[in-house]
Amino acid sequence: MLKKESDIWNLPSGHKYRFWSQKLLRQRIGIDQEIDKYLIEDKLYCVNPATIALYQFQKQPLLGKYKSVIFDCNQGIVLSCRSTQAHLTSFAQNCLFAGLEFQREFARKINLVGHNVIATGRLAYFSLRSYNTGNIDWIALHNMASFESLRNNVTAFESLTTNSFSYIFTYDNCSRHIPRKVSDSLFFNHALYLLGTLHLKSNLGWRVKRSVGDSLIDQSSYFHPHQSLEALSLKTVMNELLDKKHARYGNYLADYYELPLISDAHKSAYSNSKRPDTLF
Repeated sequence: MLKKESDIWNLPSGHKYRFWSQKLLRQRIGIDQEIDKYLIEDKLYCVNPATIALYQFQKQPLLGKYKSVIFDCNQGIVLSCRSTQAHLTSFAQNCLFAGLEFQREFARKINLVGHNVIATGRLAYFSLRSYNTGNIDWIALHNMASFESLRNNVTAFESLTTNSFSYIFTYDNCSRHIPRKVSDSLFFNHALYLLGTLHLKSNLGWRVKRSVGDSLIDQSSYFHPHQSLEALSLKTVMNELLDKKHARYGNYLADYYELPLISDAHKSAYSNSKRPDTLF
């Protein structure tokens, strides 16, 4: 399988190849010779800013062995023996600031329910179902220009336009709440961006220039009215997250040894062991 270079992303540019779905992937890969030019098998693929969409084939592997198919602006159509869950878990563990636990904690801070997005402020990977449910399909909202809920529980996302050309990625069996979940996810990414840039600008003196683009993450119409985020700080959220981790450790320790008093003892020991942020 060879990778074809293209000035319109590294994907087929024929009109019929604008449209993609799990069903169309099964119909085309291994059958359509035109698609073969864009296929690449990558055992070490990592989710990155060029990732466009991920389709899962965990239960019925494509061609008998591929558990996921990934659209990538640069690499083309990537066939992977790893599941979508494995790809996003690796991204969270290796690239995501403070991991998924921070994402969940910050979502609670801004009163969002559900876990459908893994975001950085400039990147947002949206799961068509909660990412707690296992192997699911994903779409990169930072590479999408719009989306629409269609009949029969189908959701369609349209990619950014490059040289007057865009792609449509559709997903079946979607929840009727997808529009709200996308909106919440875009707000979450926006709030995370504000939290990070405010910390860099106010506390570290970095000059942060806001990016302007055509993707969903840049469309303020999706940032529904919300409470002021000025009271939040990155350091406060991180400190509270660390305290919760240690409290959970103390509870596990007490359960493991079947000694409830260990939990309170651990709280005291942890509190006394915390080193204050002073110069002395």
